[in-house]
Amino acid sequence: MTALYALPDHEVVSGLIPGIASRTLGAEDAIAAIHAAPGMIPVAIDPEVDSGGSGKVFWADIGDYPYREWQHIFTISTLAEQGALGASFVTDFAILQDDRILADPIEPSGFMFHISRCGSTLTGKALARSPRHLVINQGAPLQRGFWATITRDWAEDAVPSAENLHAFRNLVLAMTRRRFAQEDRAFIKFISWNTLYMDFALAAFPQVPALFLYRDPVEVIASVLRETSAVVWAKGRRQAGFLSGQDWRATAAMDEIEYLAHCFARYLRFAAQMEERAALVNYTDIKPEKFADILARGLNFRPDADQLALMLEQFNFHSKDDNNKQQFTSDSAQKRASISEADRRRVAEICGDALAQLDSSPANLFPRAQALA
Repeated sequence: MTALYALPDHEVVSGLIPGIASRTLGAEDAIAAIHAAPGMIPVAIDPEVDSGGSGKVFWADIGDYPYREWQHIFTISTLAEQGALGASFVTDFAILQDDRILADPIEPSGFMFHISRCGSTLTGKALARSPRHLVINQGAPLQRGFWATITRDWAEDAVPSAENLHAFRNLVLAMTRRRFAQEDRAFIKFISWNTLYMDFALAAFPQVPALFLYRDPVEVIASVLRETSAVVWAKGRRQAGFLSGQDWRATAAMDEIEYLAHCFARYLRFAAQMEERAALVNYTDIKPEKFADILARGLNFRPDADQLALMLEQFNFHSKDDNNKQQFTSDSAQKRASISEADRRRVAEICGDALAQLDSSPANLFPRAQALA
């Protein structure tokens, strides 16, 4: 079964919250409902491409449930399964132009972009261990729905117009509303392919520092082949052309290794173009002894000793185990061994130059010595 996080957000939420799509509120009623419920946040966006509409925002009241799951959609899923969600409804996409939807939002303190399976979940969950931090790990409406709406399912470019930037900014701030008095910082970890919209996101939030986390694509591909991803779901669809830089129709005939290699090479090259705006960190450098340095130099954040100690506890556990029972063990060697030598060479041919460029970039917090030699 395809994982929830790999499917379009509005389809998943429609399944988790039966009838939500039929409960439509106008702007005035919606704004009143948002301010009446401190947990009312956007949980998905339906681009309405097939129906010819202009987009719908799905809202649901998550109450005072803290974000702790490794994916935002799993928070919604957990609450739905427990029958613990409050009211829910949909509004027109245009409501994102109305600043009245904002209720005590926390301005983001940092954005995290990544290539996938590269320590980004670890970083996000480490930050989330502090009760002072609101951390959104791959927020559902930010994954696909917003971008599919403003591009009409990738038939157009995501133009950073004043209107689109305003909508994006308000969407983020509607999701980072303060629900606990102690919360004083918000961090957003985007889904991997949102890397290709890094310039757009940072134009909407020009003061927010950003990290790009990456890993040898061979190891990333091995992980994706084992666990799937939203990128695989897009294969053979129009979105795949945007992700891979190839003709989207041609991606249908590609094997997954070739297709993923083209996607990841595109992410890496795009991140290289953003090196003046984002700090770069290779997966091999995401270690407890370097974490404070990553936060300080990458996100301009220097937590106190107690907060840092809380965050470092996450390094003891597998980042995708929300019960903190599975101890972390490195599996890089196993992942490389699961890909044939011929396929490793093929991935290196597609991604190698881009990977080396990031490793030696002046924006890399820990540039590799051999890359500098």
